[in-house]
Amino acid sequence: MANEAELDRIATSLQIQQAKGEAIRTQIQQMEATILEISAAVDAITNLKKAKSDTLVPVGAGVFISCPKPDPDKVVLNIGANVMVSKKPEEAVKLLEERQKKISDAISNAQEDMGEVIKAIDDLSSRASGIAASEGKNVRPAKE
Repeated sequence: MANEAELDRIATSLQIQQAKGEAIRTQIQQMEATILEISAAVDAITNLKKAKSDTLVPVGAGVFISCPKPDPDKVVLNIGANVMVSKKPEEAVKLLEERQKKISDAISNAQEDMGEVIKAIDDLSSRASGIAASEGKNVRPAKE
């Protein structure tokens, strides 16, 4: 009876760890998407000076509007809380690269957290298998 209660606790812990792992995986995917978005913005800013005529500006959902030749010496940047500032392209690129670095660091931390979750899942699965083996039951390992 005590072993069944322990197996129930392990099963609950496994579900919690799997939910944590899924949440971390989702966060990592979102951060990677943000890094790609920042890279695209950096590319657009660095190519700004190459524009010779009207430019297509994306407004979302695959829709673009035509705008006159952009000013290659001025970029408007959201610095947070919907506060917009005008920056020189080089300054904007530097700020974006700093953001990208912070996000990359956060991804590294999240990957470490994911490693801890995987280790916890492995430990819990081993404990459950050990308990089940001592009782002669078959416990299916957790899916990752």
